[in-house]
Amino acid sequence: MVNYESMYGGAQYSTLTPNYYTPPSPYSTATGDISIHLDARTANQLGELNMRVNPGVKQVEIQGTFPQSLDSIPVQHFDEMHRLAKLTGVKPSFHGPVVEASGIGEGGFTEENRFGAEKHMESSMEKAHRLDPKGNISVTFHSSASLPDLTPHIMVGKGKDRKRIDQGLFIINEDSGQITSIKPEKRYFPEDEKEKFTENEIPFRPLDELERKNKEMWTESLAQVNRFAEFGEDALDRAQRAYPKETMEMGKIDPALISNENDRKNFENAQRAINHGQVYLRDSYRSLKGLFNKAWAHTRNPEDKEKLKNFVELAQSSITKDFETDPDQIVKLREVVEHGLKTLSQVKQTPEMWQPLDQFVVKKSAETFANIAEKAYSKFGSSAPIVNIENAPANNALSSGEQLRNLVEKSREQLVNNLKKSKGMSVSQAKAVADKMIGATWDVGHINMLRKKGYNEKEIIEQTKAVAPFVKHVHLSDNFGMEHTELPMGMGNVPLKGMMDEIKKEGFKGAQVIEAMNWWQYFAEHGGGNAFKPTIEALDSPIYAMAEGAGWGSTNVYGAYYSGHGAVNPGVHHNTYGAGFQTLPTELGGEIPGDRGRFAGSPNQ
Repeated sequence: MVNYESMYGGAQYSTLTPNYYTPPSPYSTATGDISIHLDARTANQLGELNMRVNPGVKQVEIQGTFPQSLDSIPVQHFDEMHRLAKLTGVKPSFHGPVVEASGIGEGGFTEENRFGAEKHMESSMEKAHRLDPKGNISVTFHSSASLPDLTPHIMVGKGKDRKRIDQGLFIINEDSGQITSIKPEKRYFPEDEKEKFTENEIPFRPLDELERKNKEMWTESLAQVNRFAEFGEDALDRAQRAYPKETMEMGKIDPALISNENDRKNFENAQRAINHGQVYLRDSYRSLKGLFNKAWAHTRNPEDKEKLKNFVELAQSSITKDFETDPDQIVKLREVVEHGLKTLSQVKQTPEMWQPLDQFVVKKSAETFANIAEKAYSKFGSSAPIVNIENAPANNALSSGEQLRNLVEKSREQLVNNLKKSKGMSVSQAKAVADKMIGATWDVGHINMLRKKGYNEKEIIEQTKAVAPFVKHVHLSDNFGMEHTELPMGMGNVPLKGMMDEIKKEGFKGAQVIEAMNWWQYFAEHGGGNAFKPTIEALDSPIYAMAEGAGWGSTNVYGAYYSGHGAVNPGVHHNTYGAGFQTLPTELGGEIPGDRGRFAGSPNQ
């Protein structure tokens, strides 16, 4: 909001209107490097753009943050925003919808969810391209939209005693899509030779607990198959004892031809036992095949792979039509189950049926980001939009610097593979495209929320250092580290200078976007003005293009009138048109002090 009162000599604000001036921070940047985001609550982004460019900003971020609002923007508005941006010399960027790229929802993971997110983001890339058809417009997507912190922890202690304490680990069974969590439990009994018994509680180590869970699950699965096999074998042994001669050829004997009553009863008992045994062996065989599939899919040990391959080849040589249901083949069925159990129990590397959810989320999200980048490159070539993945607020998944770096690297790797297959590119060609098309948006306010987990300022800056080489875009939002608030810089405790220093060491030249959603929501419409002004004051951005002289944070221009709205009705109006109102204050229309009335001596004076 531009205050028209500042056109006159009275003060710009009254004492009843808060002055949001912030003493300049140690970090300063040119106004041309600062972008302002539009109000994300409305689909009328065209109207927002028309209003927000008035202060003379050079960069603006169009908002498509909320999927429903984004899909309510008429396609013609994107073309109109392109024309308006071109007319005013403004460079646009775009915030894509906040959707879960991994495909994980309330019911766990489904490929349908992941594919749907990919299509939504693909559509956003096409809309973003309309905003800047000839340039590589930056499009920001969140690393995660709905998932909590998948590796919950806190930081405690000081100095040498400073340490991270894990609070649990979310895990997923990739085969079923089921998600659960491992939580700390009091444990004193040593689990392996590396641990020695002490009276103290054994520290919780999430990955060790996960390995133990996988071993226990694998052992229990083998035990269940073995139990069914033993039930089947016991039934066959009973059948052999009851009718020892032709037990395995029961189907060829007509019990009516057995004249001896006792033999006929023994035959019927043996037949029932064989039927029971066949059911158990068939169930154990089916479970065995499922375990083989898991072992083959999850085992990376070459020796284990060779054992599994030998077993399945041997089993195939025994399998014929109706292998599982033909009573005459029950002996072969029994042999295959026994051999399979022996093979699976000798696997050295326990199949990892449960894996850390954060690793799975990175893998699936990387697939989504790589796919949308590939589609954009195929459609728009060298002018394709840039995918910048933003760190989620620190209480959400994939929010740390290391996690975001890992996600960007995996997304680039996946895009390289995609381009090699679809375009026949060499590795070096594909890597050049991937490095250009996928980067990071670093939100300084989001990472500051690590304070809620006990992180200090130095550790927050270290998070920035981890991802700095990949940062192409920055979101400026301030908070106090507790809640996901978004205020203009200088209104919270975000250590901006330390973070920006780390980013700029890596040659960063991208936009720095004021992301002040809470400003638009609570203050802008109630006298707070445009978030651009308090930001350039806080950053002491130079007033002049040559970056010399005063900055916006040190102009110290304040009026002497400390109440009311300033000179909203200057006395010169009355001097010109009569009715001087000389006794009134200047700001309320009185004569300008020391100035002679223009109609002095005339009748209307």
